[in-house]
Amino acid sequence: MRRLISVVIVAAFLQIAGLAVAGGVKPEACSLDEKYLLGLYTGNGEQILVREDGGMLQLLYRYLPEDRDFRKSNIFPLQKKHYDSYLLREAGALTDTEGTVKFERDKDGHGISCSIGGNRYTRKFFGPEKGDYFKIKPPKPWAELQTGAASALMPVQTAPQKAVLVDLSAVQGLMLDLRYATENNCFSYPLYSEANAYLDKSAAGALARVAEKLASYGYGLLVWDAYRPWHLSKLAYDALPPEQKYLLPEPQKGSPHNTGRAVDLSLYELETGKPVNMISEFDEPSLRQYGRYAGGTSLERWQRNLLWQLMSLEGFNCSETEWWHFEYGNVKDYRLLDIPLSDLGQAKALSNLASM
Repeated sequence: MRRLISVVIVAAFLQIAGLAVAGGVKPEACSLDEKYLLGLYTGNGEQILVREDGGMLQLLYRYLPEDRDFRKSNIFPLQKKHYDSYLLREAGALTDTEGTVKFERDKDGHGISCSIGGNRYTRKFFGPEKGDYFKIKPPKPWAELQTGAASALMPVQTAPQKAVLVDLSAVQGLMLDLRYATENNCFSYPLYSEANAYLDKSAAGALARVAEKLASYGYGLLVWDAYRPWHLSKLAYDALPPEQKYLLPEPQKGSPHNTGRAVDLSLYELETGKPVNMISEFDEPSLRQYGRYAGGTSLERWQRNLLWQLMSLEGFNCSETEWWHFEYGNVKDYRLLDIPLSDLGQAKALSNLASM
């Protein structure tokens, strides 16, 4: 009884604080046939979102232009009549009407349009849904960009605290998939020379506690990025064309990753070791990147919210604009760092030799 009461109190606190809560039983996976219909449809100056919730499709109608994640949209359940034809019913104090929603698919089975009454809406695909991943074309050759970033001067540091960086590979329940150490990132170029991840000691301890809690759900933490030396943030910023500079903080302000107290991560399955198919891809610039995006499937939202909930309980702040980004405590109290990853790697190797 006490355990039930404590769970209810924690859930209520998270809801008051505006944090997502993954409650109840883990939802079943959406059927692939219906999942291919989910997404954003536009037409007649309107935008609608089709999602799955509790095994049924729902239509979300956005009536507020500023409602970027569709959380404030009107929700209409869709009752399946027959293949790709659904019944939409609008019932309220003043209205009680029904309409038919019909979907059209492409040759691969993806929904490409839907008709509601006499109005037709065209599917606007998020890039990865069709294998079109977001890529950046640098304005200069990489060698030139690297030379410029290496010679740049860091801004003067006045923050009172400095992170003590530790190696995340020693944390149980974590798996590394460091995208910026490979070509599998939006730059199609390895920004990092070392495939090692580091984080402030206290933040790493908090991650260990999150991983321990996640294990009871069958998940581990998949780390995409952690501490990032300042000159590599400068390199990434310089690699952006002028019209895309808004994607990263200005080097003079620095990135939370430079403090060693920010981490980008997702989930993986402990049983198989495979990454979980989350609600969006890493670094995907779309509606799906938002931390409270109302679309997708019940399972995708539940997994994202579970990650948010457990990270929040251990002191991490969740990003509203990137569901995968978390900052431990107040990063503004910590200095930007520019310790090369190679130096940290050498210190790690010496430590390993000393322990043999």
